[in-house]
Amino acid sequence: MPAPTLWFRRTLRPLGLTGAALLCTGLQAQDAVTASPHDKACRTEVSKFEETIGFLRQTQGPEAAARVKEELLPAKLENEILMQHGYCGLVKHLRDKHLL
Repeated sequence: MPAPTLWFRRTLRPLGLTGAALLCTGLQAQDAVTASPHDKACRTEVSKFEETIGFLRQTQGPEAAARVKEELLPAKLENEILMQHGYCGLVKHLRDKHLL
């Protein structure tokens, strides 16, 4: 395998931000293989919320999407819920706030 900097230049840099994000998503998908069926269902529900934010990003721009997401689900709160209760806790919160 080439040196890490060469690997980065040849692999991630041409991919751009979107490609690198997809690569990271693939790594997260690897974690999903070991998750329970209930946890997988919760991740699917959370992805619906993220798809909505993605639609806003495409139609209104990244700044507007970031602003809306932060108003609906502040990043700090999202991280706290994920760390304490996992994806199913996040789904419960999103449902309680009528965001799903």
